[in-house]
Amino acid sequence: MERAHGHQHHLLAMFLLVLVVSGACLTGAQAQSAGAMAPDPCDSQFLASVIGSSCPGDLDHPSETCCQGVVAAVGIRFGDTVEVPCLCRVAKERYLGVVGIDVHDILRVYPTCDGVLPIGPGTAEACQGRV
Repeated sequence: MERAHGHQHHLLAMFLLVLVVSGACLTGAQAQSAGAMAPDPCDSQFLASVIGSSCPGDLDHPSETCCQGVVAAVGIRFGDTVEVPCLCRVAKERYLGVVGIDVHDILRVYPTCDGVLPIGPGTAEACQGRV
């Protein structure tokens, strides 16, 4: 079981690395075309599609892919002083509404997916009225 758990952490780290590298590549291309504008590493449509396609069903026993999307959505820019955190943007994506997943579901799954950031009861409320 520990070996599987370690393997899960390795795959999660690889997923996040790919996400960061992809963001960095896009960042370079966007920076060249948009001047010195800082890019946003949150691809809310991509994360919503990962969560929406892999999480519905049994949120008490999420798949590895579901966990990767959830941990990334919560973790990207967590605690930054941005106007709209990535989690809020992902939760507002139309596709998640269609499959019946909201910000509360994402946050409920997060600890099950070994998420380590300090989320609490006020985390979901921070998204109220934000797009």
